[in-house]
Amino acid sequence: MDDPQAYIAADRRRAIAAGVDLPTRVRGAALFADISGFTPLTETLARELGPRRGADELSTVLGVVFEALLSRLHAHGGDVISFSGDAVTCWLDGDDGLRAVACGLAMQEAMADVGRVVTPSGTAVALAMKVAVAVGEARRLVVGDHRVQLVDVLAGRLVDHLAAAERRATTGTVTLDASALDALGDRADVDVLPADLPGDADLPGDADLPGDADLPGDAAGRRVGVLRGLRVPRPAPMPWEPPPDLPEQVVRQWLLPQVYERMRSGRGEFLAELRPAVPLFVSFGGIDYDTDPSAHAKLDEFVMEAQRVVDAYGGSTLQLTLGDKGAYLYAVFGSPLAHEDDAARACAAALELRALEGRTSATDLRIGIATGRLRSGTYGHPTRRTFCCLGDAVNVAARLMSAA
Repeated sequence: MDDPQAYIAADRRRAIAAGVDLPTRVRGAALFADISGFTPLTETLARELGPRRGADELSTVLGVVFEALLSRLHAHGGDVISFSGDAVTCWLDGDDGLRAVACGLAMQEAMADVGRVVTPSGTAVALAMKVAVAVGEARRLVVGDHRVQLVDVLAGRLVDHLAAAERRATTGTVTLDASALDALGDRADVDVLPADLPGDADLPGDADLPGDADLPGDAAGRRVGVLRGLRVPRPAPMPWEPPPDLPEQVVRQWLLPQVYERMRSGRGEFLAELRPAVPLFVSFGGIDYDTDPSAHAKLDEFVMEAQRVVDAYGGSTLQLTLGDKGAYLYAVFGSPLAHEDDAARACAAALELRALEGRTSATDLRIGIATGRLRSGTYGHPTRRTFCCLGDAVNVAARLMSAA
């Protein structure tokens, strides 16, 4: 059963319920966890069971994995701010890095328990995860058209450094940006990595992010370390209470209208599907989230305009991700609503999106489009969920965007 309340970050829900605004400038620890292996698992299940049963089985696996991981996050006082495909960006407010790295270790231990999946036909598929941590100040913003979908986003130089550290991570590890290394000091055992950065060829096959070329100057050459362990006891688990429910008119602003209506008409259940669809990625830059006082308004303007373009052509804007090379939006045509001409709709939307570079503050727009069979549906923890489409075509579209 899907609860629409779970599509809003827990700390945001608590603030809305209390009638207060979360601060737009925050200090704490950011954690990025990126899972690999869902794409080959999707194809294996579809081949063995067919599209419908394969999607059902994949939903079960997604539920087990994300519930295990996000339960550890909640126990360390963290919240999921946003989903990026099969990755999550998390925030531990006020943390000096100790709770975040302990959470990363706990999440890797959980993944070791749930990451080996055996399909009904006996095929073993391994899921793995990379975790990165950065500590410091960030921007916490809400953007988007409330008639389409509001989006919670973590922004700023700290997120750039977090993304750059994640790119140097290997599966099964917790990798620390220089900010986390400095904050932890001698409380952690760390192997510091060489300064040179790996190339795009080192990205895993189902990575959802663009390549590694042209990192910003303050990210290139930064110290990065791989956590070996903590020299101090891990923090005790923190009590975590589900946030209060919000009025329906508030909640529906945080979900795509098609998703909200389908969820409500299905009495809370949103069935997953393996279906052909057309993912579209558009990256953009030109906004300084740390020093520009109008950054929030500029990002909000671009996201709203992009949402309206995609919506006008029958698509769905699913996710907004900020990282070490600017930001990107992920949209899909063909899910949750399909049209016979979804590929043409995606291309027409792309042509119109290009014009936003002259009408908004966004610059350097690059767009990638692909098509293929995607897992379309909801996933996450019972108290923190998202709707998204996962599959190889998503990764192809993201890489095309990087090459554009």
